[in-house]
Parts: sequence; C-alpha cells; structure tokens
Amino acid sequence: MANKGEWSEPYAAIRIIGEGRLYIADANGNRNPLEWMSILELIRHETRDRIVAYRYDENNVDGDIYVNDNMILSVPATEFLTMADTLSDEIRSGRGNSFNVSNTVRIFLNRIELLHIKASSINKSDVFLSIQDPRAGVVREHIGFSIKSEFGENPTLFNTAKASAFIYKLSNMTDALMDRINGMVDANNHAAIQDRCDALIANGCNPVFYDLPIAARAGCKAFKENLDLIDPRLVTVIERLLWNHFFEHETCVDLAPLFNRIIAENPCNISRPEIKYPYMMKSFVYAAYCGMTASTLWNGTSQVNGGFIKVDASGEVLAHYALESDAFKTYLYNNCYLKIITSD
Repeated sequence: MANKGEWSEPYAAIRIIGEGRLYIADANGNRNPLEWMSILELIRHETRDRIVAYRYDENNVDGDIYVNDNMILSVPATEFLTMADTLSDEIRSGRGNSFNVSNTVRIFLNRIELLHIKASSINKSDVFLSIQDPRAGVVREHIGFSIKSEFGENPTLFNTAKASAFIYKLSNMTDALMDRINGMVDANNHAAIQDRCDALIANGCNPVFYDLPIAARAGCKAFKENLDLIDPRLVTVIERLLWNHFFEHETCVDLAPLFNRIIAENPCNISRPEIKYPYMMKSFVYAAYCGMTASTLWNGTSQVNGGFIKVDASGEVLAHYALESDAFKTYLYNNCYLKIITSD
C-alpha cells in the first residue's frame, strides 16, 4: 500500500518509458510543445545493490529491461502506455491515506522488475535519464530527476524545524501571562497560534526579532549562516513575511503576491526593490530545492544535476530543468506558498 504521491513514482517511470519522450515545462509549469527530451534510458535505483534500467531497442519499439546490467526481457512500449493509463485512473480514484492498486497493475510492475514503489533516492534524485536533445543531437547521460506529484497532497520544498524558528524578545511578560497565552488552544486542542500572537500584542508584549537558534546537528546557527550565504538580507525579509502573517493578519500565502507587499514596505531600504526582493526569494527556493536545509551548514553546492519531473493532477508528466534555469526559478517562485502548521 502507498499514498498517491508514492504511487506517482512508478506511474511517472512507466509513462516516460511508454511515450519515449519527456516534454519540458515553461516558466508557468505548462508543456512547451517545441521542447522535449528523447528518452534513451531510464534508471531506477531500486535498492543500494539493485539497479534497474529500461533502454529502447534499436527500433524504438520495445523497452529492454536490465537488472544490474543483465538483460531480463523486452516489453513493447505500448504496454507501458496502456498500464500508465490504468495506473493513472487508479491513483486518482484511490481512497484513504494509503491504498493498493489492482492485481493487473501489480503483476505488470513485478514483470518489468519494478519491485519497490519508492526507489532509493540518490542525491535527491528518484530516477536517472539518458536523453537526446532532438534539435541539437546532444546526448546527456545519467541526469538525476526527483519526482513531484499533484495527484495527492502538494509536495513540500522547504521543511521547517526547530532550527528555522525565529526568536523574539518580549516586553512586559509575566509568568502568569506566559502560562495563560501558552494555554490557548483551538477546537482540535492544537496551539492557537493566531490567538497567542494577538494576545501578545493586546498585552503590550511588543515582540522584537532577536535571532535564529543554534541547530543541534550543526552546533551553530546553521539556518542563519545559510541565509547569509544566499543573501545577508534574507533574514530580514523572511522575518517580515512571518510578522505580516502572524501579527498583521496577512491571509495571503502565495509567494509572488506576498512579495508585492514586501516590495511596497521595503524592509531592507534598498534600491530597485521590485527586482531585488523577488530575486532573493527565487534564490532561496532554488537553494532549498538544491538541498539547503535549516539544520545543517550548506556550502552552496547543488545536489541536483537535472531537475524534477512533475506529475500534474491530470496525469501529464513534464520535466523542469533546474540547472541554473531562470524559468525553473520563476516557476518555483510563482507556485510556492507558505503552509502554516498549527499543531504543537
């Protein structure tokens, strides 16, 4: 059993093998009909010791399946496409957090040596492709792609943790007031974050940003260091985003419109704010995609050598190149949003 996002991994693999080409998405996340990659090989690291490769025969009709470089069998590409359609329907109609697919699909996946729903990720990559650019004729081998799915819950780009918490100093705080505010919960017995923030303001506690915490794993303020590496002003920018949401009741969560307010407020008092603030955030979300976290020091090195493959809600599979691509960064900026966690 698996959830919709997990079932999307084998779905994307068999869809790509069946179609033999992978279209590139534009900055808006839509298919660019003039740009695609011809697929020569798709590789899944099923486990550390078991590598399965799907390669087209010389006539581009069958998919030859290799396990650890030993050919096992050939399967017509049309069978991959038929089963991709079936699996797409079953994923979209799946119920519950986890579910199983039909025996027909499972038998096919076992037959093509796809024994694990989720492959062993290598440097954030779920699959590796060898491709040919049909226009330039250039062949690139073993390009890593992660797989993101819109079949189920939206995938996360940057996960918050204690190491990414912003610390504030409070005035006029007493033990009694602290106990009362910390005791505010919602109907689900989760921390009533907005009520607590409102209570701080109402009681004259005057929150003032103080610092970022020391990450236990790194033994230093890793998130602050990482933000400083990307742009020293990012701490101020992200703090203002948080302030506007929690203390100014900003309800918008989409990054691009949120930054219209940041541009107008110009918390860093910089020239050309309409250029620099979006650029800072595009750099941040791209760094998060490349492997930057809040808990460990990052040296700016990308763990990505290809990009990511998106499975949209209709089942279409598109590639996003991440190699310093302005289109890719713009796509992240225009499609990322803040997800507010309200549980303790």
